[in-house]
Formats: sequence, C-alpha cells, structure tokens
Amino acid sequence: MAIVRLRATDLKHALEAGALSLHYQPQVEIKTGKLAGVEAFVRWPHAVHGMIGPSDIIPLVEQASLHVAFDRWVIGAICRQAKQWRTDRVPVPIVAANVWTETLRRPDALRLIDALAETGVDPRTIELECPRGSTVDPDLTKALTKIHSLGVRLASEEYAAVGHANGKLRFDTLKIPYPISRDHVANAKAIVAVVDEAEKTGARVVADSVETVEQEQALASLGVEIVQGYLYGPEVTPGELRTLITRPGSATP
Repeated sequence: MAIVRLRATDLKHALEAGALSLHYQPQVEIKTGKLAGVEAFVRWPHAVHGMIGPSDIIPLVEQASLHVAFDRWVIGAICRQAKQWRTDRVPVPIVAANVWTETLRRPDALRLIDALAETGVDPRTIELECPRGSTVDPDLTKALTKIHSLGVRLASEEYAAVGHANGKLRFDTLKIPYPISRDHVANAKAIVAVVDEAEKTGARVVADSVETVEQEQALASLGVEIVQGYLYGPEVTPGELRTLITRPGSATP
C-alpha cells in the first residue's frame, strides 16, 4: 500500500480557497430522542487522496501554524451553516466546534467570532469547546470570558476544571470524553460529579463517543441526559443531517 504524503502547503491553499468542508455529529437527548445539538468535524476533499479527516488535518495545521486561519474558517462556516439551517427551518439548536489555544492567545482573539456579526446568527446557537488549561491560564480565561460575554456558549471536557472555574469562566456544556464514557463503570464517581456540577451551574452534560445501547443506558443511570457517538451514526453532511432529523421515527424536536 502506498504511503499517503499530505503537504501542509496544500492544506493552506485549500483553506484559502474555502475548499474544506464540515460534517456534523448529532448530540441526542437519551429520554426523548430529540436533537440537542451537533458538533462540527472538518473534512478535506483531496483531489488525489479522497476525503481527508481530522486525524490527518490536525498535524498539518500544527506543522504550518495554521491555527488562527483554520479556527476562523471553521467558526465562519458553522455560523453560516447555523444561519442556513435556521432559514430552512431545520431544528438544530446548537452547533459546536473546537478552538485552538494558539488562536485564543492572540491579542485579537475576538476576531475569531467576527462571523457572528457578519452572518447575524444568534450567538446562543454557537458553542466553542475550550482547550485544556482554559480555567488556569489567565490569557485563555480572559479571551474566553470576553467571547462568552457576547453570548457564545462554552464547553469543556477537562475534568480538572469541573467545580473550580475560578469564578470567571462558566461552561454551558460539560463533556464526558471518550476514555471516561467508555469505562463508565470505573469512572462512575467522576461522571456523577460532573452531573452534579452541571445541575449546580445550569450546564448540560454531553457524553462523547457512545457506541452501544448498553453504554447509553449505563450513562443515563448516572444522570447523563445527552450523548453523541456512533450509536447514532457517524458525522454527516448538512443535507444528510436534515434528512436524519426529519424522517419518520427520527430524533425530532
């Protein structure tokens, strides 16, 4: 099998040309089956190597220091998509995406959300998943506090942050990452602690990478109300998501 060699310069050109795309993974309420939101994942339709996923894109972003341009493109894309879904009356309440530490450290970090004003999208429909260290790094906390003050939602999967958000940074979503949701029996106390913290602060809890009904039911017994993962399918295009949530028996609001 030939070794695929991707070039950072090609990714840079694709980014500048707007040639990347986003797929979305549903976040679903366990009890009702309703769509609670989606998380965006980047795809690169490569002319030679086909569809390239995040595991291959992320190293190239780091190699070429494309963090800022990459984040601004992603946030712009989810804002435009959120607006389009609203126009088309597709019921997607929250659109989430990750953001790089390098972007938030810049003096002009607020430019990350320029697309809010450009698109006129409701900032409460946009959620940024904060990088690790957000509650203990003053620069990150300052930038995220400003972004949050404008109505943008914040999410965190960093367990060390739960319960001591330094009084300045409040999360709207607490995520339970794959290693914890997978080993839910061994991590039951930690999961319950996150659920308890969410109840105190009014945050929602989303368990990531849920793959089986048994895993979902076990998480539900610990108080988790929302899950995302391959139990409900892989990431899909905007059009596929619309079909998914409007077909009979699907997760509709």
